[in-house]
Amino acid sequence: MHLISIVKGPAKGATAPLHDYRRKRNFSATPEPAPALRVVPTARRAGRRFCVQEHHASRLHYDFRLEMDGVLKSWAVPKGPTLDPEVRRLAVAVEDHPLDYLTFEGQIPEGNYGAGEVIVWDLGDYEPVGDTPPIKQWEQGHLKFRLHGRKLRGEFALTHMAARAASAETKPERAANNWLLIKKHDDAERFGDEAAQHPGSVLHPGGRRHPAGGGGPQLVTPPTPVLRPMLATLAERPFRDDKWVFEIKWDGIRALVQCHNGHARLVSRTGRDLTAQYPELAGIAPAIHGEAVLDGEIVALDAHGVSSFHRLQQRMNLTDAGEIARAAARVPVEFYAFDLLSHAGKDLTRLPLLERKAKLAALGLQSPWRYADHVVGDGVGLFAEARKRGLEGIIAKRADSPYEAGRSRQWLKFKLQRRQEAVIVGYTDPRGARTEFGALLLAVYDPGAKQFQFAGRVGTGFDQATRQDILGHLRPSAAPPIPGLRERAHWVKPTTVAEVRFAEWTPDGRLRAPVFLGLRVDKNPRECVREEADA
Repeated sequence: MHLISIVKGPAKGATAPLHDYRRKRNFSATPEPAPALRVVPTARRAGRRFCVQEHHASRLHYDFRLEMDGVLKSWAVPKGPTLDPEVRRLAVAVEDHPLDYLTFEGQIPEGNYGAGEVIVWDLGDYEPVGDTPPIKQWEQGHLKFRLHGRKLRGEFALTHMAARAASAETKPERAANNWLLIKKHDDAERFGDEAAQHPGSVLHPGGRRHPAGGGGPQLVTPPTPVLRPMLATLAERPFRDDKWVFEIKWDGIRALVQCHNGHARLVSRTGRDLTAQYPELAGIAPAIHGEAVLDGEIVALDAHGVSSFHRLQQRMNLTDAGEIARAAARVPVEFYAFDLLSHAGKDLTRLPLLERKAKLAALGLQSPWRYADHVVGDGVGLFAEARKRGLEGIIAKRADSPYEAGRSRQWLKFKLQRRQEAVIVGYTDPRGARTEFGALLLAVYDPGAKQFQFAGRVGTGFDQATRQDILGHLRPSAAPPIPGLRERAHWVKPTTVAEVRFAEWTPDGRLRAPVFLGLRVDKNPRECVREEADA
């Protein structure tokens, strides 16, 4: 990385905008965009764009850029951005870049400043947090903003570091350039997230690259940011009511599908990009005219046509393309769509549910994409049928309900088995013939106390392969994440979510007779609250 001396705000007598950018480049030898001689700041909505470029220079790094005051304020992030709120990333301020750099991809030739391949790793809009304008926040050395990108979402902060607190990753004379890029706690957080887990260009999702020196791709407006999914509230007994519709509760992974420019992108409820993990689902976009956002469930069906979370586990944690292809042949998945949030540029979330479902049915989805049908009024009958077929349960939805992000009582869920998502906080030593560990220690999150509470241990439901996979996800911790917990165990950070089946809650808040069902990489640890059925 080539860095210059930039402090947190502009100095008196500063040079003309983009002077340093021009000085460092020979535009007859590099495909990078030459800036206009005059920079005109803009206050329009499009003036809140951002990008992240993956830059394979002498050392791989990621360039984070925010549109501000007519230029791109830029930072080099050696290890890349992360959605993990427990990780702080060094971000080194570099020279401002022109707005045309937002979509620059290409090969900077050897002998030129920053030689190496550049791709657009992420692209989208941002909104400032608070009443202070972004340029003023930048001058003060503390920027707060929300990102609406394809890979990065949620609230972040960029904080300028004092020279004496500079990271050892850079030389002391460059300490004035050091900032910290920090993910804030929100629904988009994902513990353990790394930039390398989301490879590739967002302009060319299939891996295609813009040829060096070809003038750069045209700006592709990113899709509308995907909403947080609407979630059902656990309820006690199904009922009959013609104002409600009832659907099968699928035992899979909830996902929102964003169709744009002939491509489909799958996003988990925590904002994780699932597209590369399920390549057989990439064929939806050509069948849909214009942009669309669908809500539904990724499922793996067993021989009886029943969705099986256990089967789906074989697909959930793969990252290698070869392993993914082999698993797809062995365990194919389907997507059951049950809602349509937008279509052809129109927001449908305020329409009644039955109107949205009618538009969804009219899309004519074909395998492996399926329309999730419903029955009107008879929740008791559908629940009995679900019991007979060995399904997980059913969902009840008000027929006139709009689509609202987050937990709602307009949607209710009725389970045939009691299940709970819990956070793994530790494990015990193995005994007898067991290897890896004996039991997992579990916790649920208490939103009122803002901390985890111990929920007992689970020691059944594992095979050896599962045990090895679980250990690969756990991150050691020096102390228990629950104050006062005295269990003898190996403690881990509360970042990994497990789903268990259990008999009941004990009076002291423990899970009675839990059985491990699988890891939930699609769930946020702070969403793991104790579920009690509403009457």
